[in-house]
Amino acid sequence: MNVEINKDLIKDERGNYYIAVQMEGNELTLVNAFVEASFTPELIYNEEFRSRYKEIEGGFVGKIAMDLLRHDVVMGLKAIDRQLLNLSDVEQEYNVSFIDTIEFYRHPAWKRKS
Repeated sequence: MNVEINKDLIKDERGNYYIAVQMEGNELTLVNAFVEASFTPELIYNEEFRSRYKEIEGGFVGKIAMDLLRHDVVMGLKAIDRQLLNLSDVEQEYNVSFIDTIEFYRHPAWKRKS
C-alpha cells in the first residue's frame, strides 16, 4: 500500500476523514481532513475572500471547507487522482500517529502575522 502525502484520504470506522501530512519510513502522521481543508490558502480571511464568498454572508464559513473535503471524498470514491483508504488497512502497513489539531496544527501555507 502506498499512501500519497497531502492527497489520499483515510477514513476511520466512525466516518472521520484524515489526510497524511508526513511520512518518515514506516511512520505516517495524519491530520483531520476537515481541519486541513479549513487552512487552505484561499480561505484566508481578507478582502478577496469577502468578495469571492459574499453569497455565504450570514451562513456558515465551515461549509466551504466541507465542500472542499466532499470534493476530495468523491474523487477518492471514484479513484480519480487520489485513493480513499480505510484506517484499519493503513494501520496494518504503517505506524500511524495523529496531530492533535486543537493543540498545535498549522497548515504549512499559514503564516503568523508579525
